Amino acid sequence: MKLLSQLFFLEEETEEPGSSRYLLRINPQHEIYRAHFPGNPITPGVCLILLVSELLERRLARTLALKQIVNVKFLQVLSPTEQTQVEVLFRSIEQTETHYHLKAVVQHDDHRFAQLSMIYADTDDAR
Repeated sequence: MKLLSQLFFLEEETEEPGSSRYLLRINPQHEIYRAHFPGNPITPGVCLILLVSELLERRLARTLALKQIVNVKFLQVLSPTEQTQVEVLFRSIEQTETHYHLKAVVQHDDHRFAQLSMIYADTDDAR
């Protein structure tokens, strides 16, 4: 399931060599929140991983496969009733011959929701 333009809407995008910043608006009416959790909606951690992956594909203009989650820390709950926007920062994107190593943060203002370090490969090299 794609999350951009459904669960999250891209409002602003800033790219610099080796880093990127994405400001997103959260859709509190998305169906995911009816199940996770009724009356107290929170954004599932796997959705943050998928969001970061989709943004990396957008940044690199290529289809990628997530090869390894090196480290992911979920630091605070991301609730669409408390937080209407979220910012994704790519702190570094390092490319080797076969992989992309990404370090990213999901945050807004003083709230840090997740820190991620993941490795991707082009889908042709993903096998």
